[in-house]
Amino acid sequence: MRIAVLCLCLAAVSAAQSAGGSLPAPRVSQITSSGFTVSWTTSQPLNTQLHYGAGNTTATLNNWKLATVHTVTLTGLEPGVTYSVQAESSYYTNPDLISPVIPVTTAGTGGTVTPPPPPPPPTTSGSGIAALSVTQLSSSGFTVSWTTSQSLNSQLHYGTSALTQTQSNWKLATQHSITLSGLQSGTAYSIQAESSYYTNPDLTSAVQMVTTLGAGTGTGSGGTPQPPPPPPPPPPVVSGTRLFPSSAADWLYSAPTGTALNISSVTSGMRWDLNVHSQGFDYPVVTTDGTHGCTNFTDTLQYAYTDHYCVPNPPAGYWPSVGGWGANDGHLVVVDTSTGYYYDFWKLYVNSSGQPTSTNVGGLARGALSGNGTPGHTASKITGLAGDIMPGELDCATCLNHALSVIVPSSMNSNLVGTQAPAMKTDGTVRGALFREGAKIRFDPSINVSSLTASTAVKAILRALQLYGGVITDQTGGSQMAFYTDLASKPDMTGMGLIGQHLFLYY
Repeated sequence: MRIAVLCLCLAAVSAAQSAGGSLPAPRVSQITSSGFTVSWTTSQPLNTQLHYGAGNTTATLNNWKLATVHTVTLTGLEPGVTYSVQAESSYYTNPDLISPVIPVTTAGTGGTVTPPPPPPPPTTSGSGIAALSVTQLSSSGFTVSWTTSQSLNSQLHYGTSALTQTQSNWKLATQHSITLSGLQSGTAYSIQAESSYYTNPDLTSAVQMVTTLGAGTGTGSGGTPQPPPPPPPPPPVVSGTRLFPSSAADWLYSAPTGTALNISSVTSGMRWDLNVHSQGFDYPVVTTDGTHGCTNFTDTLQYAYTDHYCVPNPPAGYWPSVGGWGANDGHLVVVDTSTGYYYDFWKLYVNSSGQPTSTNVGGLARGALSGNGTPGHTASKITGLAGDIMPGELDCATCLNHALSVIVPSSMNSNLVGTQAPAMKTDGTVRGALFREGAKIRFDPSINVSSLTASTAVKAILRALQLYGGVITDQTGGSQMAFYTDLASKPDMTGMGLIGQHLFLYY
């Protein structure tokens, strides 16, 4: 059986081999039940790359600092398992220097190598969050904390008579803390914590009551019961709460400008959709804090691009869009929260463990969250991160607070470029067609969205299209209009057809 495993490993690692220069077999030392150290030397300063694998998995550890002495220590391996190992060193060399593949068996009794588990969703069903911790109680607010066994987002629902408001933090963590401020003194508030990451059902706590300090005028001790206040107006966009905080990205957080063209007669009969992961043409987003190493990608697979980035590895792997109907966009945005850079992929292919099957991709663009939302790999060169509907943003009618990223039928996409957003190009080819990448659509702002027969998710979309519009960024071979999302599956889409019945277009 050991021979069969080794054959699989050699086949998996062989993708790193080429007809390039050769290195001698690397030296192996410090073999334990969970790892070993691999060393080699080169005659000139080069980078350090070690490819290794067992079973059906492959991985790479990289160090891009140039050196002549190269050492890589592998940890967290299975005991008694044979791993295939191959060293590589280069510095924009063609060909790279590559060693033979050698087998290394960890100490201990034999184990069974299985691919790592996929990223969340967790499989716990119906599990909740334990009791909440309330601290820093004052007359105007308090802090609520809780923990989860895995990294999830943080959402706190609260209100005086019902859970009508939500404060969220979408950064994944196991320690969660939300601070509420601006509350009424001496008032009892209902609170409920929620944490999720593509979970169904989400993890929620029991509803608890917290009373702010002071006499106040609310329903707490010392106060006279009063009817709840009216719902607050839609929250204004405040600098620091935006994903792209720079004024250069105001197009993403403001209504379209100029003369409106009423296109309802054209769009009223069109189908509207959300591009979600279950369909395969979503725009996924993963985050990393930059502490998990990096993988060196280039982007000459499709075109003669020359980008060459070492992308910080997401802790749970790379999980791009998976395509469908014979196509695969391979979209993914990796956000490095430690630096504020994002890496926008096109045609990224991975194995069942979320590891790239090749570091040569169709397109790769690096941008800064401090920029204007370009570059990226929508057809307009705007990043899919700008306008992507993220998890949680359709959970309430006022949770979606930015313009949306819109896909239009190619048969209706002009060869011209709109000016409502920083579109750098278009893949539209139809002269005189209605839509232009870089233009914005807008749901009629005179309509009271709250009075419409529509789901909460659709009301969130309609409201966002009123306040900020939708930027045309890409096209499809289908006949429907759609929005890019980072959602695992579709929410209730009741009322989605209302969009096309009251729609304006701004070039």
